[in-house]
Amino acid sequence: MVKRLLEGPWAHIKERFPDRQIYHRTEGQVRYFAVTTEMQLTAIAGVCVLAVWLAITSVNMLLVDTEKNQMRAELAAIAERHREELEEARASEAAALAYVESRTSAFDRTAGEFQLRHDTLRRLLDFADDLGVGDTDQSPSMEDGRILMAANPADPDPRASLYDPAAASVSDDLAEDRVQGLLADQEAALAEAEDSAERRLENLRAVLRLTGMRVEEAEEAGPLDAEGGTGGPLIELDAAPMFTEALDLEDPFNARVARIASRLVEAERLEMLLTAAPLAVPVDGPYRRTSPYGRRIDPFTRRLAFHAGSDFAAYRNAPIIAPAPGRVVYAGWRAGYGRTVEIDHGYGYRTRFGHLHSIDVRRGDAVDTGQRLGGMGSTGRSTATHLHYEVWFRGAHVDPEDYIRAGRYVH
Repeated sequence: MVKRLLEGPWAHIKERFPDRQIYHRTEGQVRYFAVTTEMQLTAIAGVCVLAVWLAITSVNMLLVDTEKNQMRAELAAIAERHREELEEARASEAAALAYVESRTSAFDRTAGEFQLRHDTLRRLLDFADDLGVGDTDQSPSMEDGRILMAANPADPDPRASLYDPAAASVSDDLAEDRVQGLLADQEAALAEAEDSAERRLENLRAVLRLTGMRVEEAEEAGPLDAEGGTGGPLIELDAAPMFTEALDLEDPFNARVARIASRLVEAERLEMLLTAAPLAVPVDGPYRRTSPYGRRIDPFTRRLAFHAGSDFAAYRNAPIIAPAPGRVVYAGWRAGYGRTVEIDHGYGYRTRFGHLHSIDVRRGDAVDTGQRLGGMGSTGRSTATHLHYEVWFRGAHVDPEDYIRAGRYVH
């Protein structure tokens, strides 16, 4: 059955590929090769197989090349991505190094500035300590500033500190916060020094307003060149230039330090003036006022006359004391004054004590505030036991009551 089915196609194949002979003549001999249909089919099949194999191989090679190209592209993309990442990493590293260097430079700069501020502040506080700022025994307290209102109603309220402790609270975890905390502490110390210097200066100015002292004329006269032993710590009042010449005043902190130093110097200068001014009561013990400074009816002539001092009455030989430190320039009898003592206090100030019963000092003696000069009496042109007390400034007598009233806030 199968054979019958295959006879038709095989006959057709035989017609297409009949048996063939190939003749070959060599040296007179003829030879042939028979190429049968089966051999032709086998050759064709071999060629087809070879062609298919070549096609498959070519396709495989094309596919392999495509895969290789894809792999190469992927590898190139990966390499490019890695290169970009490496460049980004290097850029980040360079940026980090630059940031660290800038932060280090900024920290070094901040540390140097902080050290400079610290040294400047320490010098200012040492200078203030040498001048006795904040020592109420050396600086008039004015009873918590009430004298400022009494002396000048237009004066403002006492200045408040510029430092707010609540605003200066920082975390101790960060170095920058700790530096800021130290800077805030410096600002607090500076504000405290500024407030103390300002209060001291305002108090001294208030006392000067009460005395009516002409500061420029007093400074022109200069301090007393007393003979005898002197001493004490050196406080140069020209120390303020070290805060102005050595500092960059364009910086607000340095300008503030220089301003405070100038105020400290001015306060010390005014306190030296007040120390030399006769602010104390010249009688040690109970007394009463019997005649003020100015116009009055003369007790002898009963006519209008000018009284150049103030009269203090007490018991006979009551202690008469020096109202300020100075040097005795006269001790003896003087017409109209009786037994008289005169003291030069420097800065143009002199005090005169008349009608004394006794004199306990001699000319040239250096006296301190409160030192006994003699006893109250009634010598000279006097009606009864009393002290005639005069205050002179640069050759002109002034009202002693102005100085005694100011001295209530000092002594």
